[in-house]
Amino acid sequence: MPKARERDGVYYRKDRGSWWVSYTDAAGRRQREAVTAHTRPQAVAARAGLMLKAERDRVLGVKEASEITTEDLLARYKRHQKTRLRATTFERLDGILETLKTRLPERAREISRKTVAEYISARSEEVAPGTVQKEITVLKHALRLAVEWELLNSNPAQGAKLPKLPEGRTRYLSPGELKSVLEAAPEWMRAPIALAAFTGMRRGELLGLRWMDVDLAGRRAYLRETKNGSLRVLALNSLAVTVLESLPPGAAGDAVLPGTDAQKLSVYTRRLFASLGIADASFHSLRHTAASWLVMQGVDLYAVGQLLGHRTPRMTQRYAHLSPQYMAGAVGRLDTVFAGVLAPSSSPAGAALQAEA
Repeated sequence: MPKARERDGVYYRKDRGSWWVSYTDAAGRRQREAVTAHTRPQAVAARAGLMLKAERDRVLGVKEASEITTEDLLARYKRHQKTRLRATTFERLDGILETLKTRLPERAREISRKTVAEYISARSEEVAPGTVQKEITVLKHALRLAVEWELLNSNPAQGAKLPKLPEGRTRYLSPGELKSVLEAAPEWMRAPIALAAFTGMRRGELLGLRWMDVDLAGRRAYLRETKNGSLRVLALNSLAVTVLESLPPGAAGDAVLPGTDAQKLSVYTRRLFASLGIADASFHSLRHTAASWLVMQGVDLYAVGQLLGHRTPRMTQRYAHLSPQYMAGAVGRLDTVFAGVLAPSSSPAGAALQAEA
């Protein structure tokens, strides 16, 4: 088609019976393609849309759908998530993306149901089922967004069969074990270990706690760095208050536990437990310790779930077996409901016959 017949990047091809446009794509190359249009104004509008998308992709560093690499796609996903995740969660995301990048096909369009299934099988032989689930959850999300961004036509990870997770562990420390841990721990570890066991806070919640969020007089703490992303008000017991009062005070915006590295804290806690013969325990076991002893002291599961910040009662159900008195008290309420149903010194069968009569 002679250039003389092209005006404003729009021209009509009689041999094809359609409107065509020319524009520069995100990679700086001249593109010519047919558009769905019946008039010149419609073709001009279609070209404007293509140019807008090209400029957006250029700014975001995105290539065409047919050429975008898995590395480029995951890089864009990382930028997308940066302002949407807590700092600690985003830090963990980085490691997952690195793993995905090195184990998936080079081009995003080459990721298929088969490659996802092969990824799951291979990773299941190397890491725990929970790790595989986290990685595939990230992959599903990234591919779903790729479809929304018109980089891919479908999400091949959707519906992928994941390995079954084992029942959640409820390894908790006895009072004697906790005492031994606090006595053996270096000074910088004592406060986070004690607070985790006395409050049930998660590691991220502890390290994200600021002095402006602590009300010692009111015996409460306001947790902003929660797993669910919502503010949680935590009641503080006397032990927790004692630990907080022993710490050097800081300005309102200062961290309660300044300079404590999350990864280092987890690694050193596991080593400390192992050195004391406390097997199969981690820093997260301190959260289980708080919950388990609350249940064993008769606190109902709903209150424990509220304290821990569980989203659903099912998450707290793992502690139910620790309180036989709680379950006995629950079923015992039927004694009150059905009082008088059984006649004195009668058998259940006889009572049933009396009822029928």
